[in-house]
Amino acid sequence: MNLLRTFAFLILLLPALTRAAEELIMLDDGSSVKVFVFYPKASGEGPWPLSVLMSGGAANEYIVRAQFWLGHELASRGWVIAFPVAPDAGGFAGRNGERIPQIIAHLQQLPAIEVGKTLLVGVSDGGTSALEIAGRNPGNYYGVVAVPGILRDSSAPGDFTDLPVFLRIGENDYLRWDKQLPAIRDALTSAGARVDARIAPGASHVFPIDWDELQPWLDSLR
Repeated sequence: MNLLRTFAFLILLLPALTRAAEELIMLDDGSSVKVFVFYPKASGEGPWPLSVLMSGGAANEYIVRAQFWLGHELASRGWVIAFPVAPDAGGFAGRNGERIPQIIAHLQQLPAIEVGKTLLVGVSDGGTSALEIAGRNPGNYYGVVAVPGILRDSSAPGDFTDLPVFLRIGENDYLRWDKQLPAIRDALTSAGARVDARIAPGASHVFPIDWDELQPWLDSLR
């Protein structure tokens, strides 16, 4: 019961540590992308470093909103975190993934957001997309947090030269992604990544982040 009360307290507290905004970003092809942005309240005056989270599945607004708990967490730890809603509910593979650098460029024109590298974060298919996007231009990113994520093609992962990758896959992943972890780790390492990849004991496909593991990793990026 004490643990339940503590969890409920944190859920109520986290929004008080952040503030949210909604941006409609016009892209070069004339399309637009809705982006929800969470800013820190208790980490100085900014500007703050940017992280972008890609939700799983279709990454429509309903699914994106379901990941807001993670946005509150990262914002409470000093990051601006942006949640793009995928155009046409098509996720962030392929062409939609290619829109992410444009979204980042627009967001970094805002005075509260630092210019420079960005952290990519992804859940499920979003983690896979985050790895795919980072593999095109690793120098543009602090790193990738994929919880979980896989490589769409381990034989051609892309360029991950000196890029930190934090990868967690649940021990009981119903998609059996856990069985791919050794091959993914080897492919990323061969492509130049600095990989922190582990199985999350007892976890299913989507699971709470272990901040005792992730926070030191985040601290090492800056």
